[in-house]
Amino acid sequence: MRNFSLLLALVFLPGAALAQAGTTPTNQTAPAPSTNSDDSSSPRRLPKPAAQPALDRGQDLLFRKKDPAASIEEFKKALKADPWYAQSYLLLGLAYMQLQRWGDAQWAFEEATKVEPGNAQGYLGWGSALNEQKDYAGAEKALQRSLELEPDSAEAHYELARTLGATGKWQAAGPHALRAIELNPDYAGPHALMGNVYLDQEDLESARKEFKEYLRLDPEGSLAPQVKQLIADIEKASAPQPNKKQP
Repeated sequence: MRNFSLLLALVFLPGAALAQAGTTPTNQTAPAPSTNSDDSSSPRRLPKPAAQPALDRGQDLLFRKKDPAASIEEFKKALKADPWYAQSYLLLGLAYMQLQRWGDAQWAFEEATKVEPGNAQGYLGWGSALNEQKDYAGAEKALQRSLELEPDSAEAHYELARTLGATGKWQAAGPHALRAIELNPDYAGPHALMGNVYLDQEDLESARKEFKEYLRLDPEGSLAPQVKQLIADIEKASAPQPNKKQP
């Protein structure tokens, strides 16, 4: 087998799947809470009115102004006013992920699953944060749970593929990366991951095609320089070797 250890290095952005998944902005005001509004057993789609202003400010800072650090304080205010609203924990976790505060992000996403045990996005974020901390066993467990709750999540399939690839389980990672592509063909990250899967199989042409597709979808992405180098290395390795003259 050719020495492609350098090519097989994971070149994915931290928390890439979660960033792709994002969260659904909340810009509606909840009706007046009932007497059991603090009961965590029933997931709520809207926050308490008292939490809404801080939640709106936090989302504006996170998504429009691209200021995750400032958004964190607003999400904390929202949670103080309404600690049983899972979406606030998801947004807080996403802000922490953007700041690469993996442990804090893990806590926020885990709290979201406590408030709303059926929240697939919470388990996705939890698994993504564990991936960045190289706790791959924990990440795999969280991401499997996310897929149980939402089997057609391209982001969860991709993140699980990252988990498996990071531990060298490329054969197991491949189907999840392919499923992510099937669910969202314009999702660039899984194409880069499939390139690694094909490299592990010594299928250089398929790997090259996947890396080129990544560049087509995200030509200016942070991974682009590394992916371009991978393509150059593959093409160099695949080039016909000149015949050596016999003495």
